[in-house]
Amino acid sequence: MSSIAVSDDLRTRPLLWLLGLGTFAIGIDAFVVAGVLGEIARDLATPVAGTGQLVTIFALSYAVLAPISAWGLAGWSRRSILLTAMVVFVAANVLSTLAPSFEALALSRILAALGAASYTPQAVAAVSELVSPVRKGRALSIVYGGMTVATALGVPFGTWIGQTLGWRATFAAVVVLGLLTLLGLAILLPSLAPPGSHRLRDRLSAITKPQVLTTLSITFLAALSEHTAYSYISVILDGTRFDDLPVLPIALGFFGIGAVIGNVAAGFGTDRFGNRAVIVFAVTVQSLALLALVFVQGVPLAACLALFVWGVAGWMYLVPIQHRLLDLSKSYGAFSVSLNSSVLYLGIGGGGALGGAFISYFEPNQLGFLCFAIGVLALANALLAFRGAKENVE
Repeated sequence: MSSIAVSDDLRTRPLLWLLGLGTFAIGIDAFVVAGVLGEIARDLATPVAGTGQLVTIFALSYAVLAPISAWGLAGWSRRSILLTAMVVFVAANVLSTLAPSFEALALSRILAALGAASYTPQAVAAVSELVSPVRKGRALSIVYGGMTVATALGVPFGTWIGQTLGWRATFAAVVVLGLLTLLGLAILLPSLAPPGSHRLRDRLSAITKPQVLTTLSITFLAALSEHTAYSYISVILDGTRFDDLPVLPIALGFFGIGAVIGNVAAGFGTDRFGNRAVIVFAVTVQSLALLALVFVQGVPLAACLALFVWGVAGWMYLVPIQHRLLDLSKSYGAFSVSLNSSVLYLGIGGGGALGGAFISYFEPNQLGFLCFAIGVLALANALLAFRGAKENVE
C-alpha cells in the first residue's frame, strides 16, 4: 500500500494518535531519568554524577543507532519495523525495571535507544503514506505531539511516580505505554511499503547535497542553542521566587504549555505557510527568548513569559524541518529523518556539555548570550538552506 486516502480520516487519525503514543513513551523514557537520578543512585549504590551518564548513554546510542537502523532495516516493511522496534523498546524497559546493577541498567538504556531510534524516524516517514501532502504538517505535529506532551506532562508525572513508588515504577509505566502502542499498531497499522533497499553509500549521498546538509545543521544548532540553557535552567532560575515559592516548577509549567501550543501551531503553520516560514520564525523567536532570559530571569512573571515563548518556538522547528527533509529526499526520506534524529540528540547532548564548559568560566545567568549567538548561526543556516531550493534531492 503506497498511500491511504485523505477522506479515510476515521482510519488515519487513530493510527496517527497511536504513532504519537509511541513517541510519548519514548519521550518519557529519554528524559525522565534526570528526575529520578537520586533514587537510582541510592538504590544501586552509585555516585549521582555517574548515574547521570544514563541520559548521555541513551542520547549518544540513539544518535549512532538511528541511521544504522534505517539502513539495516531498509528492506523491511514499515509495519514490521515499527512493530519490531516497539517490541525491542518494551523489552528494554522491562530490563530497566528489573535491572539489578548500574551496568545492567546502562545496557538496557542502549537497547531502549535502539528501539527508539528504529521507531521514531519510521513513524515520521510513515506519515507520507498515511495522509495527503496538504495534511502532512498537521499529521507530523500529531506524531511529534507525543514528544511534546511527554516533555510538558509525561516527564513530570513520571518523575512523581518514581519519587512516590520508586524509580522502577517509572520504567514499568513506560512498559505499559509501549504495550498499548504495540497492541494498537498490531491491530490497525496496514502493511506500508518498505523504505527501499539502497547501498549505505547511496543513502549517505543525500547529505552531500547542500540543502540537506544545511537543513540538518539547523536542527543541530537550534537544539544546541536551547539545550545549552535548558540543561542548566535550574541554576539560571535559582533564587528567583514568587513570594515564598520557587519560580522553577511554575516556569517549567509555562514552558510545557508553550511546547504543546508550538507543536500544534507548527503543523497548521507548515501546511498553511510552508516549512521555510515556520523554520525561520521559530529559530528567530527562540533565539530572542533565550537572549531575553538574561535580562528577566530575576523577575518571576517575566521569566515565566520568556519560558512560555521559548517553549512555543522551541517546539515549532522540528515539524517543518522533518517536513522539508521528506520533501528534499523522496528516495531516502526515512534515512534523512533518522539522520535528523541523530543530530537532534547530538545537539541535546552537546548543549549540556557546552553549557557546563561555559559556566566554568562565566556566570550561569549569562548563558543566554551564548545561546543567542548559536541561534543566529542556526538562523543563517535556515536562510542558506532555502537559497535556490529545489523540491527534491535525487
